Amino acid sequence: MSHATPESMRDLVAGYALGALTPEEARAFEAALSSSPELQRELREHRELNAVLALAEEELPPPELKARLMERIDQTKRANLGGRPGPVAPPAPARRSFTTVVMGAGLAAALLVAVGLSLEVRTLNETVRTRDSVLGAREQLLAQREETLNAILEPSVQLVTMVATGKAPPVAQVFFDPARGRAIVHTFRLKPAPAGRAYQLWLLPKTGNPIASRVFNTEPDGHGLERAIQVPVDGSIAGFALTEEPAGGSLQPTSAIILVGNLPGTK
Repeated sequence: MSHATPESMRDLVAGYALGALTPEEARAFEAALSSSPELQRELREHRELNAVLALAEEELPPPELKARLMERIDQTKRANLGGRPGPVAPPAPARRSFTTVVMGAGLAAALLVAVGLSLEVRTLNETVRTRDSVLGAREQLLAQREETLNAILEPSVQLVTMVATGKAPPVAQVFFDPARGRAIVHTFRLKPAPAGRAYQLWLLPKTGNPIASRVFNTEPDGHGLERAIQVPVDGSIAGFALTEEPAGGSLQPTSAIILVGNLPGTK
């Protein structure tokens, strides 16, 4: 969520009071709440109203809440009708019953409940849209993983492991399918390249210079997965290598080889 101001958070007051916000929305609202007396006041009123409607025959609405609600209705009518302010009726004594509680809140309570329900519906709609987006992203990720797994399990696929020496060295696995001319590169323990630099895959032909291929970087944990890398199908490729290059890649290697591996049956 983008940076939130107290003013932009007003629509979330009702949802927060009802516990209907997502964790992200709740954190953003609480951050704005800590520095906004206006949001704090509105939240208190919403919570008091929720308590009034839940108390039924147990409690009566606090007189100061009713006075504030009636004042708000008076201001709303003045703004909508252009009339002059009228007197706010003082709270009248009533019996402790459900009818007394609901009528005690009067039109102001009905208005705030309607507004609160409207905002709650809006908040829930946003939540549904967010969840739909997350589910869509997960479905796309699962589809990619299934596609990758299917590619790795093709009978014609050959595994080339590129390794380096040293304690816990980085490793790169190349799943090469010569029948389709495609490769998948999986790296782990390969720390991300420095700023302005990247890793570059090289196709090693049986004769001649290395052929420039995919430029990529790894995740902070050292993992990386590069799919659908094009490789010649004419049997001219003997192996693969990895170097660190400028971020845009190079036509020929400009640094020492980090990892290298040969296809089965080649040297």
